[in-house]
Amino acid sequence: MIHSRPRLSTLENLTVETIPTPSRGGLSPAVTRRVCDYIEGHLDEKIRLDGLAALTGLSTDHFARAFHQSVGAPPHTYLLRRRLEHVEHMLRETHAPLSEIALATGFSDQSHLARHFRRWAGASPRQVRWTEGNPLHNVTLCKKET
Repeated sequence: MIHSRPRLSTLENLTVETIPTPSRGGLSPAVTRRVCDYIEGHLDEKIRLDGLAALTGLSTDHFARAFHQSVGAPPHTYLLRRRLEHVEHMLRETHAPLSEIALATGFSDQSHLARHFRRWAGASPRQVRWTEGNPLHNVTLCKKET
């Protein structure tokens, strides 16, 4: 009797070459870079989805799907994350009041910033500013002469 099925023990040693699936959809790397650069340069402004879509020449729906596929996050989520990362940098590197940081990073006010920041970082902006690892932690803002 001849067996037509290969034995499992012989299959273990075979290597299978995986063929990468071609990427379909999404934005081209140049367009993705242009949109991301635009977002970086305009974090302090109101950025609308239709404005980003106009940069690419796509409809808003098509742009949103393509951006998500290319970047891994929807446009609003990406924008919010970049703003919050910028806030974190400013908290650690400057003494600017939270209200100024909020306006400089595109949030409508300090409470809007704090609400999103707390959800994203798990701590309030004030807590992040004055943590032990922060270089500004040991700086005295108001030193009284005695």
